Amino acid sequence: MARKRKLNYTEIKQQTEEYFNEKFEKGNFFFDDAITNKERNRYQMASFYLHQACENYYYAIRLVFTLKSNKQHNLSKLSSSVKSYSPDLANVFPLLPAEEKRLFDLIKAAYVEARYNPKFVVTKEDIDALIPKVELLRGITKRICEGEIGEYGEK
Repeated sequence: MARKRKLNYTEIKQQTEEYFNEKFEKGNFFFDDAITNKERNRYQMASFYLHQACENYYYAIRLVFTLKSNKQHNLSKLSSSVKSYSPDLANVFPLLPAEEKRLFDLIKAAYVEARYNPKFVVTKEDIDALIPKVELLRGITKRICEGEIGEYGEK
């Protein structure tokens, strides 16, 4: 068996680019699916796909900055695990006022509830409020990950 070894910066750059491209693209696919479901008035499924988009954007950040990724679906834990990489991440899902916390709790619950609970209520207004937040997360993810990958290339 091969032993673990420390990667050089060229290898780190290559690995992080692969991770970023995979997770960011997957996040974008889920985001597109959320929009499609919103347009078809399937708000529960739109919320699930928005959750999946967030999950992949958070994974992209974690992988680029640490090369590690535990399997995790809880958006609270995922967002906490990456918040130190950019202060802008705190603006995506602020927990105050109460309406902001409600929206975060809704998208967090969507991973299970949107698929299995027919009584899970998600409105068009909820999706309309969540979409810009996920777009903001996508933009921050792209900016900070590409910046970090660029730094690996300069070392």
